[in-house]
Amino acid sequence: MAGDRGLVDTSRSPQATMQMVDLDGVRWSGGLLGERFIACRDSMIPYLWTVLRDPQESHAWDNFLMAAGEGEGRGDGHPHGPPFNDGDFLKWLEARIQAEAVAPAESAAATAAVNMPGVDDIIAVIAKAQRDDGYLHTPTIVRQRRSAEAAKEFADREHFETYNMGHLMTTACVHHRATGKTSLLDCARKAADYLDRLARERPEELARNAICPSHAMGVVELYRLTREPRYLELARRLIEIRSLVPPEIGGDQNQDRIPFRESREAVGHAVRANYLYAGVADLVAEDGDRTLLEPLLAIDHNVETRKRYVTGMTGALYDGASPDGAPAKLHPAIKTVHQAYGRDYQLPNLTAYNETCATIGYGMWLWRMLLATGEARYADLFEETLYNGILPGVSLDGRSYFYVNPLRKLQDFKVPLRWSRSRMATIPSSFCCPPNVARTVAEAHNYVYTVSPATLWVHLYAASTLDTTLPDGGRLRLRQETDYPWSGTVALIFEEAPARELTVKLRIPGWVRRGAAAICVNGQPAAEPPSAGTYAILTRAFQPGDRIELSLDVSPALIEANPLVEETFGQVAVRHGPLVYCLESHDLPAGVRLSDVVLAAAAEHGGLQTKATTVAGTKVLAVVAPGFARQSPRWADDDLYREVEPTGAKPAQLTFIPYFAWGNRGESEMTVWLPAAWR
Repeated sequence: MAGDRGLVDTSRSPQATMQMVDLDGVRWSGGLLGERFIACRDSMIPYLWTVLRDPQESHAWDNFLMAAGEGEGRGDGHPHGPPFNDGDFLKWLEARIQAEAVAPAESAAATAAVNMPGVDDIIAVIAKAQRDDGYLHTPTIVRQRRSAEAAKEFADREHFETYNMGHLMTTACVHHRATGKTSLLDCARKAADYLDRLARERPEELARNAICPSHAMGVVELYRLTREPRYLELARRLIEIRSLVPPEIGGDQNQDRIPFRESREAVGHAVRANYLYAGVADLVAEDGDRTLLEPLLAIDHNVETRKRYVTGMTGALYDGASPDGAPAKLHPAIKTVHQAYGRDYQLPNLTAYNETCATIGYGMWLWRMLLATGEARYADLFEETLYNGILPGVSLDGRSYFYVNPLRKLQDFKVPLRWSRSRMATIPSSFCCPPNVARTVAEAHNYVYTVSPATLWVHLYAASTLDTTLPDGGRLRLRQETDYPWSGTVALIFEEAPARELTVKLRIPGWVRRGAAAICVNGQPAAEPPSAGTYAILTRAFQPGDRIELSLDVSPALIEANPLVEETFGQVAVRHGPLVYCLESHDLPAGVRLSDVVLAAAAEHGGLQTKATTVAGTKVLAVVAPGFARQSPRWADDDLYREVEPTGAKPAQLTFIPYFAWGNRGESEMTVWLPAAWR
């Protein structure tokens, strides 16, 4: 069946509006996202392998070798690294499999440069490490190899066993769809069968240990691939049994304080939350359960309108307290949360947490909502999240990573926080984000187009080629020519089309100003002018050589936040098309401090200009805006308040760069939001 080799396979999902094309149906032909893919293929994937195989930095590969009885690791007989190392290694493997599917020769050259074993060899070790009953968690298995009494599965809910097995399932589905092989799929089925038995025989134990539920997505995707009904029933059980978590250990941190059907807002650890919500979206696409859809839509609305950063990031708080706590008779004090959603409009900038994995989870959730509903707003949010929330997670050279993503950084802010606000080459205590970014970038081409009967949907604008078969038959080949997001000019040129009418749905982003989008087909204007925030619909019998031209106004603009977002009151941010921009201290005039800069907002329409530049060797489009620089005295370390001293303000030219490109030129200060002067 056409499309049954898609990254997320909704080709037979009764409640889905559309389906993805095959994993190798789209290829980049240039542009920003194409450049990021090349960096992923040639730098991220090989570099991450050198980290994951390093027994001192990660020990992830050594844990698999030790569990398989084929290695000694550091030589002390113990597993090392965080308990979610297995899942992070599998995310890296998924990235590699996807890169090899679309660029086999180039990927082979990149992997050979670092003496990387073949995918089949890696899978053989994983299979040997797995227990006969399907359980796979290398730290526990390594300890069990030493002594049957040395370790017990699910001894600690923070061991992330189900998270690791969930990533085994999703990686196995990608591997099978890319290669047709069943070696990793066999491991995934054994793991799913293990969880299925656990859900039936010891549901309370499984519920208590369902931390960071990647398996909520994994078992649905495994059902889609195998059509084994037990896996779909397991997906339902995974949601139902969350209400079995005892109150003394349940809470908002893991979204198990109340049954999911009673939830109406996003709470707790944002990675865990977004993975759960994405898994529920997968399940709803299969069975249409409205008792799950209604709370999911309420939570979705809560995030979009109250808890989402302008960059598409989520999870504002380093540490906090659950708004609702727990029953008073059990816990007089409310429960703590971390890496978490906060209250409505609680969106700090300097201390923003915004874990990269949380943003990736939000992107996966948004994409599944789009597949289910076909609503353009989900594609808008997904694009915003991809460019401004996910791409910043990795440096332009692919070798250093953000774990957290502040929207403001000041050198004078000396308050110690848990994670560095500079990119790091490795994160030994929590290496989850780097391979997650790598697999997302490696798979980004899958999000450009989808199909439905006699219909092509175009969600992202990027230089690419498409070769697919429509669900109701007929081959479709085209190329997309554009320099988006730097330019709003897009052309789709058909190379082969079905011999019948075809509907093409072009996303018109919600940020496009009224009347600032236009469509022509073979030089003739479309009958209906496109409207922002919708899909423009073109239906005709397309022929080879036919050309659709789309023009979007991507000129820079200023945006403001709801005044209830206290941290950004009276401030503005710069946007260019889908890109959010920031001001980095590298680009300030000499002697000007970031905290003294004000943007001249009244000059927006005549004052915002663009210019081509480079950041760390990467071509970008900068936005230049007029502003002012106060000449205020420096603050003493012990001063919290002081009387305002009259100071002068000199005109200053402010140069903004895309937020995804910040932090690539050494240590700097940075801000997305700036105070605005309106006269």
